[in-house]
Amino acid sequence: MSTKPDRFAVVIDDESIILAGMEIMLDTWGYQVLAAEDVETVLGKLPGRPVPDVILSDYRLRDGWSGISAIRAVREACGSAVPAIILTGDTGPELIATAKAEQVRILHKPVQPNDLRRHIDAVIAQPG
Repeated sequence: MSTKPDRFAVVIDDESIILAGMEIMLDTWGYQVLAAEDVETVLGKLPGRPVPDVILSDYRLRDGWSGISAIRAVREACGSAVPAIILTGDTGPELIATAKAEQVRILHKPVQPNDLRRHIDAVIAQPG
């Protein structure tokens, strides 16, 4: 008997292999996952779904999107300040500053699964 996942995560990464890996990992942690390679796909699939518990995004996305703009768009679509984490190899000070202003946590790649899980639990636990 399988139980329905009680947490919902949105994952955006334009590298399909990373996206698939994240989806499998989150699934094993008990998450329902909406994973897509671009923001438009996520926004198209969100209606009718619960508000996500967390958004995980790569920083550099297709079509001029960044992880920050993607998170902003998903939050706006949900009408909620969904906790979010950007996974990136980028260490620029402007990204750090923008992320802080948007209340987005930055994790630098490569991220170990245990570390990622700890960070996800931490951002979900933070009071809005």
